[in-house]
Amino acid sequence: MNSCERYLAVFDESGRKKLDRVPTHVQYITDKFIAKNKEKILRHYTGKLFNDLYFDIPLILGFDSIFAPFPQSLTFKSIKIDNGEGKNVRIRENGQAIKCKTTYYERGYVKNLDILNELIANSKIVENYEIINKIIIRYEKFSPYIFPILTVNGIFDRVWRSMGMIDFSYHFNKNTTLYRELIKFYAHITQTNLEGLINATGNRGKVITLLDDVAYKGNIMISPKRWEQDFMPYYKKINSIISDANMISQIHTDGDATALISSLEKAGFRGLQGFEGGCDPTYINEHHPDFVVIGFGDVSYTLPYGTSYQIELHVKQLLDVLKENRHFILGPSTVIFKEIPLKNVKKFIDTAKDYGKYN
Repeated sequence: MNSCERYLAVFDESGRKKLDRVPTHVQYITDKFIAKNKEKILRHYTGKLFNDLYFDIPLILGFDSIFAPFPQSLTFKSIKIDNGEGKNVRIRENGQAIKCKTTYYERGYVKNLDILNELIANSKIVENYEIINKIIIRYEKFSPYIFPILTVNGIFDRVWRSMGMIDFSYHFNKNTTLYRELIKFYAHITQTNLEGLINATGNRGKVITLLDDVAYKGNIMISPKRWEQDFMPYYKKINSIISDANMISQIHTDGDATALISSLEKAGFRGLQGFEGGCDPTYINEHHPDFVVIGFGDVSYTLPYGTSYQIELHVKQLLDVLKENRHFILGPSTVIFKEIPLKNVKKFIDTAKDYGKYN
């Protein structure tokens, strides 16, 4: 099987029976890891390359799939607001301002409906069909070798970041108009970008991941009851659009989202990428046997600091629990970053391929 076939098979009842091995996935590999290791990685490789290190490095390392963006169908003009301290800052649709000379974001600035309405007024739908189609055609060339999993920003994560956690907590508890309108705003952005993709390419992207952090390492950030009340109606509609286009919908979150999986399934998500810090694979396997599990590789200790034996043991233990139901795609729970030794990544992938084979 090639990489695309292997990934898609996990979501298909008959395809799972034909799997040759457990597929592998990585969110992405950081620029700093690539800069540190690319010469060693490229030195003796003679196979297929695409002259794009974002895809070439994980391809050489042996990953079957990686997250990949696509052009958006909404554009936004920045707006100028008072930051509350007598200074003006410019913000965009995420409600945040980029700090000068850094890639870090300041706190969220959407403090009232006037600011939100100005953001809405400064948005514009654009038909990026030609450029979207061009990107998907490019991704299709990669797919047999390393399958690009399309990504689009979700709702919950953007809502709280746009206000900042303190203000979000207040508006969440009071269920204010601003809170509800922000949910509607970000749901609209997500839906518009998805519709732009589908209108441009049909179902050719195949898999869509909604990026929406809803959990810390030890627990979820929102109760299932409130998630279902506030967010599920929008996600049901979004996932219906995806399924009607014969595409597969999955969600990404950092942290331990175990308590929310039943709600995610109700909303139409078919799998989750992450499973970080505290998630119990045995519990997931027993209570959600039809839900596709993507990730689970420990990046807090095992991958950055573990010995070769510890990495091999970790992968074997995950495969012992999750392999046989054929709903498992193995990978780091988050990204491959600079502090993870190259030899540890290779050991992780080699073990996954050796022990992930199906009879």
